Amino acid sequence: MLCPQCRFDNRANVSFCEECGTRLDLTCPSCGAAIPPGRKFCGTCGKPLAAQPVPEARFASPEVYTPKHLAERILISKAALEGERKQVTVLFADLKGSMELLADQDPEEARKILDPVLELMMEAVHRYEGTVNQVMGDGIMALFGAPLAHEDHAVRACHAALRMQDAIRDYAEDLQRTQGVSVLVRVGVNSGEVVVRAIGSDLRMDYTAVGQTTHLAARMEQMARPGTAYLTEATMKLVEGLVEAEALGAATVKGLRRPVDIYRLVAIKPGRSRLSTRAARGLSRFVGRGDELQQLDRARERMVLGEGQLVAVVGEPGVGKSRLFWEFTRSYCHPHHLVLEAGSVSHGKATPFLPLTDLLSAYFAIERRDDREHVQERIVERLSALDEALVSLHTPLRSLFPGFAAGEDWLALDARERRRRTLDACRRLLLRESQLQPLVIVFEDLHWIDSETQAFLDHLVEEFATAPILILVNYRPEYECGWTRKEQCSELLLEPLAPPPAAELLDSLLGHDERLLPLKRLVIERTEGNPFFLEETVRGLVETGRLRGATAHHSLDASRLDMTVPATVHAVLGARIDRLPPDEKELLQAASAIGKEVSFALLQAIADRSNDELQRGLARLHAAGFIYEARSLPEPELSFKHALTHEVTYRSLVRSTKQRYHERIARNLISRFPTIAETRPELVAHHLSETEEPPHAAARAPQQRR
Repeated sequence: MLCPQCRFDNRANVSFCEECGTRLDLTCPSCGAAIPPGRKFCGTCGKPLAAQPVPEARFASPEVYTPKHLAERILISKAALEGERKQVTVLFADLKGSMELLADQDPEEARKILDPVLELMMEAVHRYEGTVNQVMGDGIMALFGAPLAHEDHAVRACHAALRMQDAIRDYAEDLQRTQGVSVLVRVGVNSGEVVVRAIGSDLRMDYTAVGQTTHLAARMEQMARPGTAYLTEATMKLVEGLVEAEALGAATVKGLRRPVDIYRLVAIKPGRSRLSTRAARGLSRFVGRGDELQQLDRARERMVLGEGQLVAVVGEPGVGKSRLFWEFTRSYCHPHHLVLEAGSVSHGKATPFLPLTDLLSAYFAIERRDDREHVQERIVERLSALDEALVSLHTPLRSLFPGFAAGEDWLALDARERRRRTLDACRRLLLRESQLQPLVIVFEDLHWIDSETQAFLDHLVEEFATAPILILVNYRPEYECGWTRKEQCSELLLEPLAPPPAAELLDSLLGHDERLLPLKRLVIERTEGNPFFLEETVRGLVETGRLRGATAHHSLDASRLDMTVPATVHAVLGARIDRLPPDEKELLQAASAIGKEVSFALLQAIADRSNDELQRGLARLHAAGFIYEARSLPEPELSFKHALTHEVTYRSLVRSTKQRYHERIARNLISRFPTIAETRPELVAHHLSETEEPPHAAARAPQQRR
């Protein structure tokens, strides 16, 4: 029996879908009686049942309705994604009560109403690089985080849910006015794990949900009031502080033993970053960055003397780049310095000038809710106070803000000239402001910067050498910065915390109970001193009940010492791994099956590639910060940068791939490394136990010499 919601082929005589939990009996719009699928008339009242409108051919396959630029990226990356476990966010959206709404409509007329709804739903999903996996009559199912990897997949799903609600609300107003038909859409969102089985050439993804991933998303949609979007607790943990949501309490969900906490999505919080979210609930102690703060302060002192400075801070995710800037701008910058801050976001890369617009919004004191006239007034007022000669810049500056009403003179210019004038206006504004007070400009996360904001920064860096301007930028190692070759520019590499400051940070979070020392050592070892990973690990232990008590006064539940990778950390690491080229990703996965510490010779034996290919692949993984050389003698040995990176990489493998790797490792240990096999039989037994025939592992493993 096919589910009308997710099209899963269920067993006969079941009442609810075994994949998504949808009730399989339909309801008669006249009398409310339950109707099995496929019936044309109600068996209770005898009235005909409305035919469900069939979507047009353009909704029949992802190959047809997926935008070309997304389709190309999916096809390029599909080989590296097939047969893997992925952390994703699932979104279901449908038109509430479509059968009742369209009961009196001709199927063709009904389609004219439904098709624009489907198009608006899909446009919202594609806008944030999600993929619509199924179109189901009056609704869609979409995935964020697979097949395109994004560490902020839950945030993107929330953006998409709100965007489709806004767009359909506008469409519904027009529909109500012209046809008297009311249209309301409900959305359900949940985050969890799926196994990507295959991605077809038509972009259709064959996947299997792990646990309740899809089931809960579908349930949230069915429980949502028309015109709203509901989130599960799993999604809420990933977007906490970044969205505004109303807690609706716990609700019983069929098929689950425990009630589920539900939230109603209200809005995206403007200008919020992960750090500002953490600041709102209280930042942890700032430790171990004295030298870096002094380097930034020396650049500030030179800037005050009229020597423009740019300091670029580079480091891996979570190492504390944003926190360093936060502390510096709030503790070291003089009250008479003007500090302007902006940051790039991964889903904003396709929006021109997005970080620059945020920076100018702060400068002109413009808020998102301000109407067009108020924005115009604020810009002209600030320019007049700064310099009357700059008032003429109001048109190119105003063009950066939503709702800009372009005059004929502006529209008469070609796109290249408008862009040139916009860049020049921003540059002139900031240079003139710096003549009145020293200016500190912060641009974060340049690895996500859009091309137009990049052009602005390039433009500014060319001319700020004699201006009292300090530009602070940060980015991850994969971003290539061309400014650091300039005399007034410098690059600062931010490393994870050394063990002493990492221990100091843990003391501030957990307290000084000596019984916690083994846990602290384990946390530092697993995170390698990465502050974000360290804090999120502690937070996860508290949320799961493994740690009890208040901050700095925790006690440990010794019966529950096991640790899992926090979802927030998994999202960051998983997306970074997925962005690796397929060959490098496969090499990293093969290494993960060996363990956190990786013998070069053993990896070479199982990797199926030449020595030169292996060396090049490992060099790139080292440069990207995934592995490092632990030792070179007597035999080369590699190590994963973090135990967490190792766990996330290994967890991405499906069982069949794990078994294949473990079988190769065990076979090579026995045949090519007999000394290791004889001295460490437990290692061979471990790999054998992970193959297809674990009961025979002990018999097949070499016995240790006595």
